[in-house]
Amino acid sequence: MSSLLVEGNLQFDFSGCKPCKPAEKFDEMQSNPYGMGAVDFVVETTDTLYFIEVKDFQNPRAKSERKREDAKMLSAAIEKKDAIFPIKMGQKLKDSLLRKYAQGEKISKKVVYLLLINFDKFTPHERGLLEVKISGHIPTGLNNCRFSEFTNVHFEIVDVHKMLTYGINCTPIV
Repeated sequence: MSSLLVEGNLQFDFSGCKPCKPAEKFDEMQSNPYGMGAVDFVVETTDTLYFIEVKDFQNPRAKSERKREDAKMLSAAIEKKDAIFPIKMGQKLKDSLLRKYAQGEKISKKVVYLLLINFDKFTPHERGLLEVKISGHIPTGLNNCRFSEFTNVHFEIVDVHKMLTYGINCTPIV
């Protein structure tokens, strides 16, 4: 696996993240017989397991209909009219955590869920509102002693510039 991976119109360079293991394009690597979701990338460092979901609303190669539907879902979530987007984003993390667990991995590290939303019309205030709303759908409720490691998930909505604070360089493909 390479330290350079592509999602939509964005290239991610994980070499600055100093992962113990190479970054995984998790949603493509996992078979999905039961309709479970998966985040786009999983990156593991010595002390943290990062789950990264990318929503690139500015991808010029994306189908117009899909971009409109995604933008409509995002707007409805921000305006508190609909919870489909936050539920889907929370579900992707939960399903990804459970897949890792089912693969026999003990998730004893800090878990960080980064949702990259590439959308210029998205104000910092709207990002904050959406972050609070999605946080309510992060799977901290796997309240069973076997799943106690899932109770402390750090969640953050980020943009391409904020990814650098995690050692991940994200650039548009020209």
